[in-house]
Amino acid sequence: MVYDQIKFKKKLKRTWITFFGRYGKLLSIQSKTIPIVLDGKNAIIISAAASGKTEAIVAPLIERHLEENWGNLAILYISPTRALVNDIYYRLKDQMNELSISLSLKTGDRPQFNPEKPPNFLITTPESLDSLLCRHLSSFRNIKAVVLDEIHLLDNTHRGDQLLILLRRLEHIAETNFNVYALSATIADPKSIGNRYLKKFETVKTSGKREIEYTLVKSLGEVFNYARKEKLNKLLIFCNKRASVETASIECKRLWGNNKVVTHHGSLSKSVREEAESFMKESQYGACIATMTLEIGIDIGNIDAVVLVDVPWSISSLLQRIGRGNRRTQKCRVFAISNSEKEKLIFEQMFKAAIEGHLEHVEYSSDLSVVVQQIFSSLYANPNGLENNYFVKLFNEFCSESELKDILNHLVDKEWIEKRYERWYATTKLMNQGEIGRIHSNIPPTKALKVVDIRSKKTIGEVQYPIDGIFVLAGKIWKIVRLSGDKIYVKPEKTKAFTVRFKSHTSKGYFYYFLPKHLMEEAMHND
Repeated sequence: MVYDQIKFKKKLKRTWITFFGRYGKLLSIQSKTIPIVLDGKNAIIISAAASGKTEAIVAPLIERHLEENWGNLAILYISPTRALVNDIYYRLKDQMNELSISLSLKTGDRPQFNPEKPPNFLITTPESLDSLLCRHLSSFRNIKAVVLDEIHLLDNTHRGDQLLILLRRLEHIAETNFNVYALSATIADPKSIGNRYLKKFETVKTSGKREIEYTLVKSLGEVFNYARKEKLNKLLIFCNKRASVETASIECKRLWGNNKVVTHHGSLSKSVREEAESFMKESQYGACIATMTLEIGIDIGNIDAVVLVDVPWSISSLLQRIGRGNRRTQKCRVFAISNSEKEKLIFEQMFKAAIEGHLEHVEYSSDLSVVVQQIFSSLYANPNGLENNYFVKLFNEFCSESELKDILNHLVDKEWIEKRYERWYATTKLMNQGEIGRIHSNIPPTKALKVVDIRSKKTIGEVQYPIDGIFVLAGKIWKIVRLSGDKIYVKPEKTKAFTVRFKSHTSKGYFYYFLPKHLMEEAMHND
């Protein structure tokens, strides 16, 4: 169904001016998506970064909210990271205020939630949603729509599987059926992902592709020379690892200047990351070196070019990274550093696939650690116990009934749960873990030390112990002054430093280690 502009204005009579008034017309993905949302259909929306996906979903949902008087906690917006939750919140805040829609966010950094007066619209992460479902279950009975942002970052991981089961729990709680919308810039197999998270759904996709102009170079020095020649003032430089970010930052500061280079990765403190984001938004000249933390749509202003220090993990990752640049034009200016013929060939093949629109397909496999985590979470949320059939339905087609039975019996043996009169219950041991919030995240914890500038008292980030006396973090060289508990107090140093070690990532969820031995071995073999 194709709407013309006049029909769109009539259909969005409450929200048109707020969301689209200053533009006067809709972008392609918006024209295709808005009618589907207004018609109350589920959809998976695939469109390039900065193409208007968020507004394509939010505007018609708010229109329906106002038209149908949905009430409190009707719209749930789930993003993969705290940074993106914050970014979406500040993007929508003024628009929601203008339309008298209460908007709130819930993350580990911002844990406040008032069940007596929940917002109309809540933005959160999968882990924070898990916590809320355990503690304020009745607040979610009125859910009318759920938006899954940047779904490609979660799908086929333990976090994506946790989200999948949380949606099933929401279905069990909600008093009426709700719509689900999944958003992404890069999905190889929309049908497969859609079938996991959505019921009957539409696929909405824009065909417009931005031109990719790439140059293979051998060093950051070459990038700097090209940037001067082409008058590229703001660069976003991607590395695969945090240690590589810190190494590259030293070279970039030598080239661009100390005050014109910032860093961004998961081991830096929230304040340091936000300072880097603000710098890139406000500065007219500079460079930011980042890991995948800036692949997603955090607003850092317009970027003139993207630099790939390392070969991205996938073609999807390549597209996410280069899509952050030159958003005001239809051209992505990219530099890729290749130090060998093998790397050069890989880059050439990846760029060719990206230009032709080919994405790799990754076979899906469920992570059984999520079964353990969701058994814990569900039983903590229901202290009066749950029948066996509840879990059979919850994990239908996610794991076999025999696997579920083995997991439940194993957790009984380990005294996490117990069975009485055909119902499953959490033990005191499990309830105690729930009380301190230890059961909602399946992200493997690691031991790390906070790094504190002894002069400013500011937390710079965190590193893994043991650590050398002089190291690089946030693009600066630090010398350890003293250790105290879980903190390292440091001061700036001008000498040469070695790269610091950061916490490593694992593909398995934390609760993988709670599985029966034979299922652990099978999961490891399937990896």
